[in-house]
Amino acid sequence: MRSEVQQQLLELNRRFYATVAEEFDRTRQRIPEGMRRLAHLLSERLPSPARVLDVGCGNGRFARALAEAGVVGRYTGLDADRRLLALAMEQTGRLEGLSCRFAPADLAQPEWVKAATEAPYDAVVSLAVLHHFPGRALRQRLVQEMASLLAPRGLLTLSTWQFLSASRFLERTLPWSEVGLSEADVEPGDALLPWNQGVHAVRYVHHLDLTELEELLAACGLHIIERFRADGKEGNLNLFVVAQRND
Repeated sequence: MRSEVQQQLLELNRRFYATVAEEFDRTRQRIPEGMRRLAHLLSERLPSPARVLDVGCGNGRFARALAEAGVVGRYTGLDADRRLLALAMEQTGRLEGLSCRFAPADLAQPEWVKAATEAPYDAVVSLAVLHHFPGRALRQRLVQEMASLLAPRGLLTLSTWQFLSASRFLERTLPWSEVGLSEADVEPGDALLPWNQGVHAVRYVHHLDLTELEELLAACGLHIIERFRADGKEGNLNLFVVAQRND
């Protein structure tokens, strides 16, 4: 993918979250089943107290899921959108057993790792994030950077949106001409999807299936130890994987 196309799509998503932050928070208050299942899985595998980094934390609802699952320790949430970070701080201030801090970080820039000041972490979590980053090379770099923040035997957990498996999302995809691009500018699995909850906005997404996730993780010396699908009307729209180093 050409760098100018990549930058255009990254900026598209920055504008998307700036536009929908309030509505996004309102529609993301409930903790979905997949997050709850993941939080319980981590509660069984993490030390106590644990250090958890949430990369692309949004409004911090995974911190709430961890607290509900009984995880004790320190949670750090990073996100590029300052309004979502402010909402996250408001909503996680009194979690039992879990001390939370939040900081801004633009994941498209390698310097984002400097915000992870308490590395190494027992778990690095990035939920519904990786599919918003255009270009295989950029996604590989992000996974490598997250893996570099892990403690020995630490866990890297990712979730990706399996939107191509649902016809209702396929029917909503927009033509690339909507943002002045063509099919030749993007990669297989890339798509534009609209948001029409309260406001209209357009976002870039990439369909990361299990094969691509396995390849990205293997290139970082990680292997998947747990995986499952959950959420959405179909009950399978999010793919969750938990990975650990091969050593």
